[in-house]
Amino acid sequence: MNGFFLIDKKEDWTSRDVVTKISHIFHERKVGHSGTLDPFATGLLLVSIGTATKANVCLDGLDKEYIATLKLGSRTLSGDKTNEVVEERPVKSPSKEEVISLFKEIIGPQKQVPPMISAVRYKGQKLFHLGLQGIEVDRPARDINIYELELLDLKEDEITFRTRVSKGTYIRVLGEEIAKRLDNVGHLISLRRTKVGPFDVKDAIDTLEVNEDKLLDTFDVLSKTTEIVILNDKDAIRASHGVAFNSDLSSSRDTILVADSRHMVIAVYKYKDGKFVCQRGINDYGNNSI
Repeated sequence: MNGFFLIDKKEDWTSRDVVTKISHIFHERKVGHSGTLDPFATGLLLVSIGTATKANVCLDGLDKEYIATLKLGSRTLSGDKTNEVVEERPVKSPSKEEVISLFKEIIGPQKQVPPMISAVRYKGQKLFHLGLQGIEVDRPARDINIYELELLDLKEDEITFRTRVSKGTYIRVLGEEIAKRLDNVGHLISLRRTKVGPFDVKDAIDTLEVNEDKLLDTFDVLSKTTEIVILNDKDAIRASHGVAFNSDLSSSRDTILVADSRHMVIAVYKYKDGKFVCQRGINDYGNNSI
């Protein structure tokens, strides 16, 4: 089995739990995912199986859309409802106009420091191992982009919003920033990922509904996110051996996928120094593995 599942992850499942479950269902060791979701978060998780796991690199950089609810008045260790409260302050209820005005200011490219409770690595270990001990270390800010930020609902101490963001954006940190700039403290009490690039959670299935009929074809999924160049049989064999191509592949993009006439995706290629150079093999054309 090779391809992708669009999974609607449940609350309290880790992304790894979903991968493990699908691995057990199909007795397949090669199962992976693109874009980790926090355990308390729900929503769209792209899960790959078989040779498709090698193509996750083509999906990692996709924009993502979330719907979140921010609770004002208390800040937690992790920025969400799963950890203890570390600060409480009386709520200063913002007006709708104040929130909308702030959202307009926040939209755009910016720097964001990853939270201590995260899987980011520091000197070989994940930050959350330190964060849960109350240890805080310096970590470099990352370039992110908030493309869209829309107010959906406003209560005295809750703000529900929809946002579309770039890779690497922590919505927990965004929530804390919103609260801070409204002269409050806050943490997320719900978070749902609704889109990953062109893929929508409305088309996703529960982990327990997974079966072969729900498997999406590798070519069909990747063609929605990356340009795929179809090669003749001779060049397909060359690509399966990682041979570089001159810039005559008729592509305007720096990173492409190459496939054969049967739509078997063979490899990821990147334009460098006047040539397309193989970055990663996906299928062995000679073994007809898909």
